[in-house]
Amino acid sequence: MSPKALAALATVACMACGNDWRTDMWFQPGGGLHSIARPEPEGSIPMNARPHLDDRDEAESLKEAFPTDTASVARGKALFTDRCISCHGSEGHGGGPVGRYFPPAPDLGYPAIQSHPDGYIYATIVLGGRAMPVMREGLSQTDLWDLVHLVRTIKPLPPKVLP
Repeated sequence: MSPKALAALATVACMACGNDWRTDMWFQPGGGLHSIARPEPEGSIPMNARPHLDDRDEAESLKEAFPTDTASVARGKALFTDRCISCHGSEGHGGGPVGRYFPPAPDLGYPAIQSHPDGYIYATIVLGGRAMPVMREGLSQTDLWDLVHLVRTIKPLPPKVLP
């Protein structure tokens, strides 16, 4: 057999092979038991643990981790600017640019929102709301309470006077 024929035969044989011979992590099959999270061992305490919440209503009795001060509100404002303005607007009264495409975010100064306990507002950030996604990722306990402290500083807008 000529060298050209051997090369052609080897090329055809290699093309018939699948990629299942690859062993690097990029080409691993997905799913299976390894993708299911293991239950936490009984009595264990996760690092940077937050209170376990299944519903916003069960967090109403949750108390803030530290008192409100101007530094906390300033940190909350920086976090709000980074994460919340797109929906709630720069002052927290709704009207962010995302509201053009999705249900508009509520005015955080509404008396109905301000009447909720701090724990409920905390749980709304952690669990999300009706149209609000979960916003806890990358936020520490301090960050979460800083956002709650900032929400408490948002006052309702005065009523509009019609001409």
